[in-house]
Amino acid sequence: MHSQKFGSLPRGARLVRIQKSPRYKNGKFQNVYEPGADAPLYKRDAYKKLFSIIGKLITNKNNANIPSTKTDLLNLPCDEDILVWFGHSSYFVQIEGKRIAIDPVLSDVSSPVPFFPVAFRGTNVYTTTEIPELDYLIITHDHWDHLDYATVTKLKAKQVICPLGVGAHFEYWKFAPSKLLEMDWYDEIGLQDWARITCYPTQHFSGRWLTQNQSLWGAFLLTTASGFKIYIGGDGGYCPHFGEIGKKHGPIDVAILENGQYNENWKHIHMHPAETIMAAEALQAKALLPGHNSKFSLSTHAWNEPLSKIAQLCKHKEVQLWTPMIGQKVKLKDVGQRFNAWW
Repeated sequence: MHSQKFGSLPRGARLVRIQKSPRYKNGKFQNVYEPGADAPLYKRDAYKKLFSIIGKLITNKNNANIPSTKTDLLNLPCDEDILVWFGHSSYFVQIEGKRIAIDPVLSDVSSPVPFFPVAFRGTNVYTTTEIPELDYLIITHDHWDHLDYATVTKLKAKQVICPLGVGAHFEYWKFAPSKLLEMDWYDEIGLQDWARITCYPTQHFSGRWLTQNQSLWGAFLLTTASGFKIYIGGDGGYCPHFGEIGKKHGPIDVAILENGQYNENWKHIHMHPAETIMAAEALQAKALLPGHNSKFSLSTHAWNEPLSKIAQLCKHKEVQLWTPMIGQKVKLKDVGQRFNAWW
Protein backbone atom coordinates (compact mmCIF):
# COMPACT_ATOMS: atom_id res chain seq x y z
CA MET A 1 0.00 0.00 0.00
CA HIS A 2 1.69 3.20 -1.15
CA SER A 3 0.86 6.52 -2.69
CA GLN A 4 2.52 9.90 -3.03
CA LYS A 5 1.22 11.11 0.34
CA PHE A 6 3.15 8.42 2.24
CA GLY A 7 6.41 10.17 1.39
CA SER A 8 9.78 8.44 1.37
CA LEU A 9 12.26 6.84 3.71
CA PRO A 10 15.71 8.49 3.91
CA ARG A 11 18.25 7.34 1.35
CA GLY A 12 21.67 8.27 -0.01
CA ALA A 13 23.54 11.18 1.60
CA ARG A 14 20.63 11.87 3.94
CA LEU A 15 20.76 8.32 5.30
CA VAL A 16 24.55 8.58 5.74
CA ARG A 17 24.06 11.72 7.82
CA ILE A 18 21.37 10.01 9.90
CA GLN A 19 23.62 7.02 10.57
CA LYS A 20 26.22 9.39 12.05
CA SER A 21 23.74 10.83 14.54
CA PRO A 22 24.23 9.77 18.17
CA ARG A 23 20.41 9.42 18.34
CA TYR A 24 20.45 6.66 15.69
CA LYS A 25 21.22 3.16 16.98
CA ASN A 26 20.45 -0.35 15.75
CA GLY A 27 18.89 0.94 12.56
CA LYS A 28 16.50 3.50 14.07
CA PHE A 29 16.27 6.67 16.12
CA GLN A 30 16.04 6.23 19.91
CA ASN A 31 14.55 8.33 22.68
CA VAL A 32 16.87 9.86 25.27
CA TYR A 33 14.83 8.33 28.10
CA GLU A 34 13.62 4.87 27.16
CA PRO A 35 10.42 3.70 28.91
CA GLY A 36 10.41 0.69 31.20
CA ALA A 37 8.35 -2.46 31.39
CA ASP A 38 5.03 -0.57 31.10
CA ALA A 39 6.08 0.70 27.68
CA PRO A 40 3.64 2.58 25.42
CA LEU A 41 1.65 1.52 22.39
CA TYR A 42 4.46 1.74 19.89
CA LYS A 43 6.63 -0.62 21.95
CA ARG A 44 4.35 -3.39 23.14
CA ASP A 45 1.29 -5.13 21.64
CA ALA A 46 1.21 -2.28 19.14
CA TYR A 47 -1.31 -3.41 16.60
CA LYS A 48 -3.67 -5.19 19.01
CA LYS A 49 -3.99 -2.05 21.13
CA LEU A 50 -4.08 0.28 18.16
CA PHE A 51 -6.95 -1.50 16.44
CA SER A 52 -8.82 -1.80 19.74
CA ILE A 53 -8.67 1.97 20.18
CA ILE A 54 -9.60 2.64 16.54
CA GLY A 55 -12.57 0.33 16.91
CA LYS A 56 -13.80 2.28 19.95
CA LEU A 57 -13.37 5.59 18.15
CA ILE A 58 -15.25 4.47 15.04
CA THR A 59 -18.16 3.01 17.03
CA ASN A 60 -18.29 5.95 19.47
CA LYS A 61 -18.15 8.87 17.06
CA ASN A 62 -17.76 12.33 18.52
CA ASN A 63 -20.51 14.45 16.99
CA ALA A 64 -19.26 17.71 18.41
CA ASN A 65 -19.93 20.84 16.38
CA ILE A 66 -17.10 23.03 17.59
CA PRO A 67 -17.42 26.82 17.26
CA SER A 68 -14.58 28.62 15.53
CA THR A 69 -13.76 31.95 13.96
CA LYS A 70 -11.52 33.17 11.19
CA THR A 71 -8.70 35.70 11.08
CA ASP A 72 -7.79 37.33 7.78
CA LEU A 73 -4.19 36.17 7.57
CA LEU A 74 -3.59 37.61 4.10
CA ASN A 75 -4.09 41.20 5.24
CA LEU A 76 -2.37 41.27 8.62
CA PRO A 77 -0.25 44.36 9.28
CA CYS A 78 3.35 43.16 9.00
CA ASP A 79 4.24 44.64 12.40
CA GLU A 80 1.54 42.71 14.26
CA ASP A 81 2.88 39.86 16.39
CA ILE A 82 0.16 37.21 16.59
CA LEU A 83 -0.53 33.51 16.93
CA VAL A 84 -3.51 31.66 15.41
CA TRP A 85 -4.40 28.11 16.38
CA PHE A 86 -5.86 26.00 13.55
CA GLY A 87 -6.91 23.23 15.97
CA HIS A 88 -5.00 20.13 17.04
CA SER A 89 -1.26 20.86 16.62
CA SER A 90 -1.39 23.37 13.75
CA TYR A 91 -0.46 27.02 14.20
CA PHE A 92 0.28 30.21 12.31
CA VAL A 93 2.70 32.68 13.85
CA GLN A 94 3.61 36.14 12.67
CA ILE A 95 6.39 37.68 14.72
CA GLU A 96 8.77 40.54 14.06
CA GLY A 97 7.87 40.59 10.38
CA LYS A 98 8.23 36.84 9.76
CA ARG A 99 5.44 34.39 8.96
CA ILE A 100 5.62 30.82 10.21
CA ALA A 101 3.35 27.78 9.99
CA ILE A 102 3.81 24.95 12.47
CA ASP A 103 2.60 21.42 11.62
CA PRO A 104 -0.24 22.72 9.41
CA VAL A 105 -2.96 20.14 8.75
CA LEU A 106 -5.84 21.73 6.85
CA SER A 107 -7.28 18.48 5.48
CA ASP A 108 -10.49 16.86 6.73
CA VAL A 109 -8.71 13.60 7.60
CA SER A 110 -5.36 13.05 9.33
CA SER A 111 -4.51 9.52 8.21
CA PRO A 112 -3.88 7.51 5.02
CA VAL A 113 -7.50 6.35 4.93
CA PRO A 114 -10.42 8.61 3.91
CA PHE A 115 -12.83 7.77 6.75
CA PHE A 116 -10.84 8.12 9.99
CA PRO A 117 -10.18 10.31 11.87
CA VAL A 118 -12.38 13.04 10.37
CA ALA A 119 -12.08 16.59 11.67
CA PHE A 120 -14.91 17.70 13.96
CA ARG A 121 -17.51 19.92 12.35
CA GLY A 122 -16.57 23.58 12.51
CA THR A 123 -12.83 23.08 12.95
CA ASN A 124 -11.58 23.15 9.36
CA VAL A 125 -12.13 26.83 8.60
CA TYR A 126 -8.99 27.63 6.58
CA THR A 127 -7.81 26.58 3.13
CA THR A 128 -4.25 26.78 1.87
CA THR A 129 -5.19 29.74 -0.36
CA GLU A 130 -5.94 31.73 2.81
CA ILE A 131 -2.42 31.28 4.19
CA PRO A 132 0.13 33.90 3.06
CA GLU A 133 3.57 33.00 1.76
CA LEU A 134 5.62 31.68 4.66
CA ASP A 135 9.13 32.55 5.64
CA TYR A 136 9.37 29.26 7.55
CA LEU A 137 7.40 26.03 7.64
CA ILE A 138 8.26 24.11 10.82
CA ILE A 139 7.45 20.39 11.09
CA THR A 140 8.04 18.62 14.41
CA HIS A 141 7.74 15.04 13.10
CA ASP A 142 6.22 13.04 10.28
CA HIS A 143 3.04 11.61 11.80
CA TRP A 144 -0.08 12.17 9.70
CA ASP A 145 -1.64 14.62 12.17
CA HIS A 146 1.48 16.82 11.96
CA LEU A 147 2.71 16.41 8.38
CA ASP A 148 -0.09 16.58 5.83
CA TYR A 149 0.85 16.05 2.20
CA ALA A 150 -2.21 17.85 0.83
CA THR A 151 -1.47 20.93 2.93
CA VAL A 152 2.30 21.35 2.73
CA THR A 153 2.49 20.74 -1.02
CA LYS A 154 0.05 23.63 -1.62
CA LEU A 155 1.56 26.15 0.77
CA LYS A 156 4.29 28.52 -0.35
CA ALA A 157 7.27 28.48 2.00
CA LYS A 158 10.74 29.93 1.60
CA GLN A 159 12.29 27.37 3.96
CA VAL A 160 11.27 24.14 5.69
CA ILE A 161 12.70 23.37 9.14
CA CYS A 162 12.33 19.80 10.40
CA PRO A 163 14.14 17.04 12.31
CA LEU A 164 16.63 14.72 10.60
CA GLY A 165 15.13 12.49 7.92
CA VAL A 166 11.81 14.33 7.58
CA GLY A 167 13.30 16.17 4.62
CA ALA A 168 13.13 12.88 2.66
CA HIS A 169 9.37 13.32 2.42
CA PHE A 170 9.68 16.89 1.17
CA GLU A 171 12.32 16.04 -1.41
CA TYR A 172 10.12 13.17 -2.64
CA TRP A 173 7.32 15.74 -2.94
CA LYS A 174 9.55 17.87 -5.23
CA PHE A 175 10.71 20.47 -2.71
CA ALA A 176 14.12 21.87 -3.63
CA PRO A 177 16.82 20.46 -1.31
CA SER A 178 18.14 24.00 -0.82
CA LYS A 179 14.88 24.84 0.99
CA LEU A 180 15.22 22.03 3.53
CA LEU A 181 16.89 22.61 6.89
CA GLU A 182 17.07 19.32 8.81
CA MET A 183 18.21 19.37 12.43
CA ASP A 184 19.43 16.86 14.97
CA TRP A 185 18.65 17.25 18.66
CA TYR A 186 20.65 20.10 20.23
CA ASP A 187 21.52 21.63 16.86
CA GLU A 188 21.26 25.42 16.96
CA ILE A 189 21.08 27.42 13.75
CA GLY A 190 20.86 31.14 13.06
CA LEU A 191 18.05 32.26 10.78
CA GLN A 192 19.91 35.14 9.15
CA ASP A 193 20.04 38.03 11.64
CA TRP A 194 16.41 37.60 12.67
CA ALA A 195 16.41 34.67 15.10
CA ARG A 196 18.02 31.41 16.12
CA ILE A 197 16.33 28.04 16.39
CA THR A 198 17.33 25.05 18.49
CA CYS A 199 16.04 21.50 18.09
CA TYR A 200 15.39 19.60 21.34
CA PRO A 201 14.35 16.02 22.20
CA THR A 202 10.82 14.86 22.80
CA GLN A 203 9.76 11.47 24.13
CA HIS A 204 7.90 10.22 21.09
CA PHE A 205 8.37 8.26 17.83
CA SER A 206 7.92 8.69 14.07
CA GLY A 207 6.65 6.95 10.96
CA ARG A 208 3.89 7.23 8.37
CA TRP A 209 3.24 3.53 7.91
CA LEU A 210 4.65 0.29 9.30
CA THR A 211 8.32 1.35 9.32
CA GLN A 212 8.93 3.51 12.38
CA ASN A 213 11.69 5.72 13.75
CA GLN A 214 13.55 6.22 10.48
CA SER A 215 13.19 9.98 10.87
CA LEU A 216 13.67 12.03 14.01
CA TRP A 217 11.00 13.78 16.08
CA GLY A 218 11.61 16.89 18.11
CA ALA A 219 10.70 20.23 19.64
CA PHE A 220 12.01 23.65 18.65
CA LEU A 221 12.95 26.72 20.63
CA LEU A 222 12.68 29.88 18.55
CA THR A 223 14.48 32.93 19.96
CA THR A 224 14.11 36.18 18.04
CA ALA A 225 16.74 38.92 17.89
CA SER A 226 14.68 40.90 20.42
CA GLY A 227 14.92 37.96 22.86
CA PHE A 228 11.33 36.73 22.59
CA LYS A 229 11.18 32.94 23.07
CA ILE A 230 8.61 30.49 21.73
CA TYR A 231 8.87 26.80 22.63
CA ILE A 232 7.23 24.57 20.01
CA GLY A 233 6.74 21.29 21.82
CA GLY A 234 5.49 18.88 19.16
CA ASP A 235 4.36 15.56 20.64
CA GLY A 236 5.93 13.74 23.55
CA GLY A 237 5.59 12.47 27.09
CA TYR A 238 6.79 14.26 30.19
CA CYS A 239 10.55 13.88 30.69
CA PRO A 240 13.50 15.61 32.40
CA HIS A 241 14.43 17.54 29.24
CA PHE A 242 11.79 20.18 30.04
CA GLY A 243 13.65 21.13 33.19
CA GLU A 244 16.98 21.10 31.39
CA ILE A 245 15.67 23.50 28.74
CA GLY A 246 14.09 25.73 31.38
CA LYS A 247 17.33 26.01 33.33
CA LYS A 248 19.29 26.90 30.21
CA HIS A 249 16.82 29.17 28.41
CA GLY A 250 14.11 30.16 30.87
CA PRO A 251 11.96 32.03 31.22
CA ILE A 252 10.19 31.05 27.99
CA ASP A 253 7.64 33.63 26.83
CA VAL A 254 5.17 31.21 25.18
CA ALA A 255 5.17 27.42 25.38
CA ILE A 256 3.04 25.50 22.86
CA LEU A 257 2.61 22.06 24.41
CA GLU A 258 0.55 18.98 23.66
CA ASN A 259 -2.50 18.39 25.85
CA GLY A 260 -4.75 15.76 24.35
CA GLN A 261 -5.02 12.34 22.70
CA TYR A 262 -3.72 10.84 25.92
CA ASN A 263 -4.41 7.25 26.90
CA GLU A 264 -2.98 4.89 29.48
CA ASN A 265 -1.33 2.89 26.70
CA TRP A 266 0.41 6.06 25.51
CA LYS A 267 1.45 7.56 28.83
CA HIS A 268 5.13 7.74 27.87
CA ILE A 269 4.55 9.44 24.52
CA HIS A 270 1.70 11.88 25.25
CA MET A 271 1.00 14.13 28.23
CA HIS A 272 -2.04 14.34 30.47
CA PRO A 273 -3.13 17.89 31.47
CA ALA A 274 -1.31 17.76 34.81
CA GLU A 275 1.89 16.80 33.00
CA THR A 276 1.41 19.60 30.47
CA ILE A 277 1.33 22.08 33.36
CA MET A 278 4.40 20.45 34.91
CA ALA A 279 6.21 20.81 31.58
CA ALA A 280 5.25 24.48 31.31
CA GLU A 281 6.48 25.11 34.85
CA ALA A 282 9.73 23.27 34.20
CA LEU A 283 10.26 25.40 31.07
CA GLN A 284 9.59 28.50 33.20
CA ALA A 285 6.91 29.44 30.67
CA LYS A 286 5.07 32.73 31.14
CA ALA A 287 2.19 31.63 28.88
CA LEU A 288 0.97 28.17 27.92
CA LEU A 289 -1.05 27.29 24.82
CA PRO A 290 -2.24 23.65 25.13
CA GLY A 291 -2.74 21.98 21.75
CA HIS A 292 -3.15 18.49 20.29
CA ASN A 293 -6.89 18.63 20.92
CA SER A 294 -10.26 19.80 19.58
CA LYS A 295 -9.96 18.84 15.91
CA PHE A 296 -9.28 15.12 15.54
CA SER A 297 -10.27 12.33 17.89
CA LEU A 298 -7.21 10.07 18.21
CA SER A 299 -8.00 8.79 21.68
CA THR A 300 -11.16 7.94 23.62
CA HIS A 301 -11.69 11.10 25.69
CA ALA A 302 -14.27 13.77 24.80
CA TRP A 303 -13.03 16.60 22.60
CA ASN A 304 -13.14 19.21 25.39
CA GLU A 305 -11.86 17.06 28.27
CA PRO A 306 -8.21 18.16 27.90
CA LEU A 307 -9.21 21.84 27.94
CA SER A 308 -11.61 21.46 30.87
CA LYS A 309 -9.04 19.62 32.93
CA ILE A 310 -6.14 21.94 32.25
CA ALA A 311 -8.26 25.03 32.93
CA GLN A 312 -9.27 23.63 36.30
CA LEU A 313 -5.70 22.68 37.18
CA CYS A 314 -4.31 26.06 36.10
CA LYS A 315 -6.60 28.18 38.28
CA HIS A 316 -4.02 28.66 40.99
CA LYS A 317 -0.90 28.41 38.86
CA GLU A 318 1.37 31.27 37.84
CA VAL A 319 1.53 30.22 34.19
CA GLN A 320 -0.92 32.16 32.01
CA LEU A 321 -3.23 29.73 30.21
CA TRP A 322 -4.20 30.53 26.62
CA THR A 323 -7.12 28.58 25.18
CA PRO A 324 -8.27 30.58 22.16
CA MET A 325 -11.06 29.62 19.81
CA ILE A 326 -9.84 27.89 16.66
CA GLY A 327 -8.94 30.61 14.15
CA GLN A 328 -8.85 33.38 16.75
CA LYS A 329 -5.98 35.86 16.80
CA VAL A 330 -3.89 36.00 19.97
CA LYS A 331 -1.45 38.86 20.48
CA LEU A 332 1.83 37.10 21.13
CA LYS A 333 3.38 39.63 23.45
CA ASP A 334 0.38 39.91 25.78
CA VAL A 335 1.96 37.24 27.93
CA GLY A 336 1.08 38.91 31.21
CA GLN A 337 -2.65 38.23 30.83
CA ARG A 338 -4.76 35.10 30.94
CA PHE A 339 -6.52 34.39 27.66
CA ASN A 340 -9.78 33.01 29.03
CA ALA A 341 -11.13 29.78 27.59
CA TRP A 342 -14.05 30.31 25.20
CA TRP A 343 -15.54 26.88 25.69
